[in-house]
Amino acid sequence: MNDYSVICRYMGYNGPADTQLETLIVSCLEKLASVSTPHYVTTQLSCKVAGNCVTIGELDIESSGLAVHLCNCTQVYLFAATLGAVVDRLISQRVKIDSTEGLCIQACAAAQIEDYCNSIEQEISLSIKDQGLYLRPRFSPGYSNFNIAHQTDILRILQAYKRIGLTETKAHMLTPLKSVTAVIGVSSEMTKCTLNKCADCTTTDCSYKLK
Repeated sequence: MNDYSVICRYMGYNGPADTQLETLIVSCLEKLASVSTPHYVTTQLSCKVAGNCVTIGELDIESSGLAVHLCNCTQVYLFAATLGAVVDRLISQRVKIDSTEGLCIQACAAAQIEDYCNSIEQEISLSIKDQGLYLRPRFSPGYSNFNIAHQTDILRILQAYKRIGLTETKAHMLTPLKSVTAVIGVSSEMTKCTLNKCADCTTTDCSYKLK
C-alpha cells in the first residue's frame, strides 16, 4: 500500500502525509502485517426485488436503498470478511501505549480491510465475466436504510463464526471490529457503479467521504 491518502483520511489528517507521518504509517503497516490474518466467506443466492422489499434466498429485507441498488439483479453474493481478532488486540494495546500510533494502526486496518474486500470482489467479478455477468458494489447493513439488524441474518446464513470466527454484539457491531458483511448484486447489465461507494453516497457530513 503505497498510497497513504486513505489512511490519512481515516486519521482525520487533511493533505498529504509529511515525512514523520509516512514513517509512522510504514511502521504501523508492518506491525499490522505481522498479525493480520484476512479471511472471507461468501455464498450465492437468488434475489428478487418487489417495491422496497428484497428477497434473498428465503430472507426478506425491507429497504428502499437496497432495492434500488439491486434493481435487475436476479442473484446476489452474501459476503463477510475479517482481518482477525489479533488485529483488535494490537489496536487496543497500542492505543494504551501511544494514542497517535493506536489511531494510525486503526486507520491502517480500516484501509486494509477495504483493500482486501475490493480484491475479493474483483476476483468474483473476473470469475463471472465470461458468463456476461457483472457485480454491483458491496452494500452493507447499516448503510442507507438497510437495517443493521440484518447483520445477524447474513452471519447466520454464512455460518461466519464457524467458518471465519466472525460474530456480532447485541448492538449488531461486528467482532472482530475490522470486519465487513455485505450484499453484492449480480446483474447481466453493466452499470455505472464502481468500487468507490463514496461517489454515490448521499451523506454530506461524513469526514471519511472522498472530496
